[in-house]
Amino acid sequence: MKKYYTNTFILHALKLPIIQDLESFSNSIGVSKRLISLLSNFSHAYYTTFTIPKKNGLSREINTPTYSLKLIQRWILEEILEKVDVSEEAIGFKKGQGNSIKKNAEIHRYSVYLLQLDIKDFFTSIKKEKVFYLFKDLGYNTVVSNILASLCTYKGFLPQGGICSPYISNLVCYKLDKRIKGLCAKRDILYTRYADDLTFSSDNKETLKKIRKVIEDIIKDEGFEINPIKTRFLSPSSHKKVTGITINDKKIKASKLLKKKVRSMIHHSFISADYSSNDRIRGYIAFINSIEEGYKDKILKYINKLATNKNYKYFEDIVVAYNNNKIFKELEDMEFEDLNYVDFEDPEDPIIDFLSEIVEERYSFLKERNIETHIFSNNTQDEVAITNPDELDPTDIF
Repeated sequence: MKKYYTNTFILHALKLPIIQDLESFSNSIGVSKRLISLLSNFSHAYYTTFTIPKKNGLSREINTPTYSLKLIQRWILEEILEKVDVSEEAIGFKKGQGNSIKKNAEIHRYSVYLLQLDIKDFFTSIKKEKVFYLFKDLGYNTVVSNILASLCTYKGFLPQGGICSPYISNLVCYKLDKRIKGLCAKRDILYTRYADDLTFSSDNKETLKKIRKVIEDIIKDEGFEINPIKTRFLSPSSHKKVTGITINDKKIKASKLLKKKVRSMIHHSFISADYSSNDRIRGYIAFINSIEEGYKDKILKYINKLATNKNYKYFEDIVVAYNNNKIFKELEDMEFEDLNYVDFEDPEDPIIDFLSEIVEERYSFLKERNIETHIFSNNTQDEVAITNPDELDPTDIF
């Protein structure tokens, strides 16, 4: 019976729910025993798998739980995992942390030298066995620990995309963080870990270089593998970035590529009259603004500049779409310029050439991106689908 022993003393001390078997788990979470059994015994069938491209040209596999499994994982995260403290060195995925990426960069912003290491296949390196012993160490018996571990893992490892995966990874790495912290503290080296990104900084170049081998040995001893391609040593002359944030000249700045991407997405929405990416755009803006205060105001000015550009006010579809789908409510409406006063039969009218140029410019943009849009002709009030700008007569638009 020893293997079914539940350490209620630890559970009470950590204020964790007392779960002794499948029935008590079912009562605690409000989910039937049958559904819990299905999700824990056949968890691999309750995930959706897709890939996203990586910078090196390869792809990263993401496994996200389906709705029923997601609900249970959310309960495990909030009622069990988040009640257990992770190390101070683990910066990401903490509840109420705010912008942890910015905090991670700020810790190292005043250091002269940086050493950055990356753990290869971080989440998939954390096997179900480690997750099982995590729950076992919290006080749960063998049966319950196995159920919880099965609900949080996918095909025997921690899935990237799982609700519990980030916090579990921090708990699993508690010993790793403390071992490295103890080593660095004696040498006046700052250490933080954001998921699989380990950052070390110091004003002493030689000390930082000498400690690298010892750190790598600790990482291997804890069951992880270093990705040598992502190992970097940065000096004052280097472009220093920590978790994607530039810290050169002791200033915190968001990625230039990300800011360029945001402007490109806004411009794309404006020209194509397609605002389906508004939520993503707002998310990016909020993130960058949390790093660089005042960034949102700059973006508002950029959008207003587009909205007041005389080259766009003649396109009814642009004006209507903009006014109906503003990225931010505080933006003013865009005014449509009605061209009924233009005599399109008069080839000598100089405005004809002007309008032809802006029509060609806009639809060349759309053609390059294989975008189809619909506009209304001022002359016919019929909807016109634009698919081939080369065959377009500007008089049909205005």
